[in-house]
Amino acid sequence: MSFESNSVRHVGDLKQADWGGMSKLTFTTKVMPLFGLSLLVAAGGVMGGLQILASLGRGTGMIVLIVALIAELGLVFTSGMWQQKEGLNKVLFFTYALLSGMTLVPLLMWAGAAGGLGMIAQALTVSAVTFGGLAFYGMTTKRDFSSLGGFIFIACLALFVGGLFNIFFQSSIFSLIASIAGVGIFSAFTVYEMNMIRNHYTDDQYVGAALGLLIAFIGLFQSVLRLFGIAGSSDD
Repeated sequence: MSFESNSVRHVGDLKQADWGGMSKLTFTTKVMPLFGLSLLVAAGGVMGGLQILASLGRGTGMIVLIVALIAELGLVFTSGMWQQKEGLNKVLFFTYALLSGMTLVPLLMWAGAAGGLGMIAQALTVSAVTFGGLAFYGMTTKRDFSSLGGFIFIACLALFVGGLFNIFFQSSIFSLIASIAGVGIFSAFTVYEMNMIRNHYTDDQYVGAALGLLIAFIGLFQSVLRLFGIAGSSDD
């Protein structure tokens, strides 16, 4: 009996040895449920953002959404301080998910006008399938992509700053380039995040892991949707 118990324990250790960071149990029972719930909360945020625009009017409503965007960015940049504080981390994580849904509203309205709800559904499907495939690769590959972290951060920052400038210049060529770049950047971010979960994250960083996956998925969806929207506008 003792020999069998030790053998089972040894086999379990070998299976876990493939993961040098977070345990598979924590990933499946904490990270993925949080990630799934956050997508539902983000969908609720979209509904809330639409309601804000409908009740307050486009001008005042857009100001509220800009404030939501600032708060969303604030949560991202301060996440290192709160993601491991039990209780508070979940509150702020779901707050981020809600805000991210609200700030998607202007893009969804633009895309809806360019190609309708069908195009939005297609972009969501493409994003989900792509995200799933990239996440699986990041989770199963033997390669370590931790060195990409600095590059991805700078690339995301450059993409955001470029988007702000393009609000004033309204360049369709830049929008197309930025959308293509966004797909590449957030695809790399997805692989990187899953690779970090497998190789470097600890079990108590499960909220941060779910946050990273949420940022990667929403960023990928935004980029794909912009591409679809640009293509839809070009066909008109």
